[in-house]
Amino acid sequence: MHHPAAYHPGPPPPTPEERLLALNEDEWEEFIKACAEQLRTEGKYVLVKHLGGAGDKGRDIGGYSQIQALEDTWDLYQAKCYARPLTPSEFAPELAKFLTNVWNKSYARPRNYFLCASRGAGTSLFDLLTNPGELGPWISKQWKDKNGDFGSFKQALSPELEAFISAFPFHIVKETTSSTLLEIHSRNHTRHWEKFGTLPNRGPNPDIPSRPTIEEQTYVRALLKVYAEEVGTAVSDISAIPLKHQKHFSAQRRVFYSAEGLSRFSRDKLPGAFGALLDEIETGIGPVLYAPYPSGMNRLTETMKLAPSLKIEANALKSRLQAADLPGACHHLANQSRITWTDDEPDTSAF
Repeated sequence: MHHPAAYHPGPPPPTPEERLLALNEDEWEEFIKACAEQLRTEGKYVLVKHLGGAGDKGRDIGGYSQIQALEDTWDLYQAKCYARPLTPSEFAPELAKFLTNVWNKSYARPRNYFLCASRGAGTSLFDLLTNPGELGPWISKQWKDKNGDFGSFKQALSPELEAFISAFPFHIVKETTSSTLLEIHSRNHTRHWEKFGTLPNRGPNPDIPSRPTIEEQTYVRALLKVYAEEVGTAVSDISAIPLKHQKHFSAQRRVFYSAEGLSRFSRDKLPGAFGALLDEIETGIGPVLYAPYPSGMNRLTETMKLAPSLKIEANALKSRLQAADLPGACHHLANQSRITWTDDEPDTSAF
């Protein structure tokens, strides 16, 4: 018997961490700005300013707690996009430029100086940053050894500047890692999805009320008409559902509330995605839904058989689908009066 060779499923999609490594210098700064903007929406800042470029004076992004950038009221984010972990010699010109600009009052000393290196601080630089008592003597020695010439930045070390450096609170200079930035960025779910293609996990579905709520009335009415057609008498309220259909009715409400859980997840994390999913499902079930049937129960049953088999590929919610979501979404379509199970128009009777 011939056994075909197993096909390779292809590589897994890149992780957010891997996507970060592919960013260029401008994209890295934009990512850090987006993180600072998220902190602004959370109330940490009233203003975020992208300052990077010629004349930035050692500031790429500023996060300001008040409009007047007074001492200790703003945070400086310095972006460094290198192909390897950042070394002390690569950081020295940036630190020297920053210290000089604070010393000569080009801008007020920030509350925090966040070094954001795309591949992190190397071991030697990490050791310096986590021992702020060593950072001042180290940069002073660098200054003297280089006679103030850092290549990309030049400034003579005057006695006044040296005294300023020796008194500077170097504990404000710290590394902000990619993982920390990604966690901040992920709190804006829509932006995080657009940038990295990842969504948070889905929480539990809502509890099912013992009686249908006013929000359920349209799809419930459509089901009552199905049952009425089955028994040949009016079923105008859920209390009148025949015994043989009561478990069926409960099952329909369970799948409705599964899809309701997906709807609420989409509303909070990815607005618009659930509506797009309903559009796709409405199109997918159409050939079966609109075929001629002897009864509404046949139409409902055949549609519910088809719905779970629909291939949802383009919608961002596909990775968060649960087994009952697609049949439940059919009831959401009925609840919006977009589909009905019986051939006649749904009535407007109360439960």
